[in-house]
Amino acid sequence: MNLVIVNEPRPRVREIRLNRPDKLNALNRELRAELAVALRDVRADEDVRVVVLSGQGRAFCVGADVGAGSEYGMATPEDERRRILTGSLELFLEVWRLPVPVIAKIDGYCLGLATILANCCDIVLCAGTATIGWPMLPLGGGLISPTWVWHVGLHRAKEMSYRIGSTITGTEAQAYGFANHAVPSGELDAYTLRMAVEIARVSRDLLTLKKDALNQVHGRLGFEDAVRAGAAWDALAHTTRAAADVRAQWHQHGLKETLAAWKAPGPRT
Repeated sequence: MNLVIVNEPRPRVREIRLNRPDKLNALNRELRAELAVALRDVRADEDVRVVVLSGQGRAFCVGADVGAGSEYGMATPEDERRRILTGSLELFLEVWRLPVPVIAKIDGYCLGLATILANCCDIVLCAGTATIGWPMLPLGGGLISPTWVWHVGLHRAKEMSYRIGSTITGTEAQAYGFANHAVPSGELDAYTLRMAVEIARVSRDLLTLKKDALNQVHGRLGFEDAVRAGAAWDALAHTTRAAADVRAQWHQHGLKETLAAWKAPGPRT
């Protein structure tokens, strides 16, 4: 099965759809590799003027695959930093640097690492009922929140970061500034396609110029540095006693029981 589906719903519009619905499009090594190929193809195809990035099934993407057999949190801090940077963040920055606008179309869940991917897109459209936010277990830190600061402000980014499993709806995401627009779920496909077709009326060379002009200003303010720096912070977070305790709880009781324990109200030790 292809883990990334590519099609062209209209001339000059390329849709790239993450296709691992049984895992809510969680990012593993194979999915990241196929996404990288799809992005390279966009860069090479001069006919493409706009990309729509979406997810198959009930989620846009739920972030890193931390299930059984994943490589998440199992390496030395330096190897972990390198893995996060080269495996995910540089891939997301390739979306940021792509010579055409990228629209993130979010329906269902967009969690954890996937919110960085959305923040590296040019435009974010979501269903009002979408669920956007942080991982349900405190296994890392310092990776996601810096990219949120640019869109929602420091105080809201801190509130989201400090509360385990915090989420907002698509409607709230628009109000916060994370998303450009939130629309009813049943209207999201048509709404996104209309915007993509409108953008595709502009020539690719002019769209590239416009995107570069905006990204250079954003880059001078430190956005790309903030994305890359998150790899080091997250690698360090994986070495904390708190993260080790969560992994031990997970291995002893299983993922479902651990998630249920962290969802339950009350203090943690």
